[in-house]
Amino acid sequence: MLDDSAYILIKKGDPDQLHKRKFLSKDAYTIGRRGTQFQPDIAFSSLYVSRKHALLQKMGELYAITDLQSKHGTQVNGVDVYDTPQLLRHGDHISLAKGAVELIFFAEGSELDATRELSLPMMQAASELPGLLINLERREIRLDGKRLHLTGKDMDLLMLLYQRANQAVSYEEIMVLIWPERLAGSDKTIPDVGKAEINALVYRLRKRLGRYGENVTTIPRYGYMWEMEEGG
Repeated sequence: MLDDSAYILIKKGDPDQLHKRKFLSKDAYTIGRRGTQFQPDIAFSSLYVSRKHALLQKMGELYAITDLQSKHGTQVNGVDVYDTPQLLRHGDHISLAKGAVELIFFAEGSELDATRELSLPMMQAASELPGLLINLERREIRLDGKRLHLTGKDMDLLMLLYQRANQAVSYEEIMVLIWPERLAGSDKTIPDVGKAEINALVYRLRKRLGRYGENVTTIPRYGYMWEMEEGG
């Protein structure tokens, strides 16, 4: 039985690690390239990952990541991380060495997960299309000036797709980020969620968004994407 605690999901890395979870039970973890003289707590084989690339550590009840002066850098939600600890929030995307390794941080069982809000880059906190206002920080949607009330998973899916605008989001990533409760107490790496359930959620979201529902684009045999003009 797995603990209901913080963990990272390996989205991209060594083939045998994909979609596996690393539960965080210690106060600190080194992340880096595996070798004979030094073995990081979380190790990868990519030559672009430094031997001692980053440090994941607990700070009080929260977790933070620090770049250890790696050659190719560390990013959280597309923003560079340096030698100052960067606090992590539920759903944060961690990229090592310009995407050679990609991780997703989950804070199940902590106060960060109380609202299950997805984290996002501050530069995309609020944006507006003609007649449609999406404020990611406040999780507020306004359609033609009127507030649009969405259910929890409808809102979670919109937040996920919108913060990753013009980037395809896979079915597997949607499963993990929108239905994390399906993994609780399980040794599975992907929630027991069928594509039909995802498609039904997308259909409902499109209906609620009216004419803007067409911004949710289907990527055949892969997933979905929020499509919009650059700068819009």
